[in-house]
Amino acid sequence: MTNLYDAIKEKENQIAIFQAQISGLQAEIEALRVAARILEGGSVGPESGRPVAVPTAANGGAEKKRVWP
Repeated sequence: MTNLYDAIKEKENQIAIFQAQISGLQAEIEALRVAARILEGGSVGPESGRPVAVPTAANGGAEKKRVWP
């Protein structure tokens, strides 16, 4: 039988792994967006590859959501 604390720790470890994978995928997506802009002949200035952070309606704007141009 699995101890409740061990099960929680295992889930926390899985979450940490998923968060690392998500971060890597976000970096790849950003690089692909920049590459697409280069291939389309668009400008690739310092602002063109960055997401825009906007406050969400929930939590009074305490959290930010990425919105791609």
